[in-house]
Amino acid sequence: MFYKELKQIISLVLKQGLSGQSLMEVLMTNVDPTKIYASDDMLVTDSYFSLLHYATGEEMLTDAEWKYFLDCLNGNRVYNLDEKLQMTDKNNID
Repeated sequence: MFYKELKQIISLVLKQGLSGQSLMEVLMTNVDPTKIYASDDMLVTDSYFSLLHYATGEEMLTDAEWKYFLDCLNGNRVYNLDEKLQMTDKNNID
């Protein structure tokens, strides 16, 4: 659920630099937040909230983090919150 939509949105962030209000509009148009909140899929919820926080300027993500989400959404990696947090922590240190 929502893998296709999230992959498309993350690709727009990477390829076109989509952010801010434009990203927020794409999220509101393509993803139903009530279904995200109800989802038990940690990859879906973490991807969505990372996009949301990025759009509002609360969180900055590197291309590597976006690519990690894409790899997981494409089934090339198994999502692991600890692994993702380690990536985030490394970015905050640098």
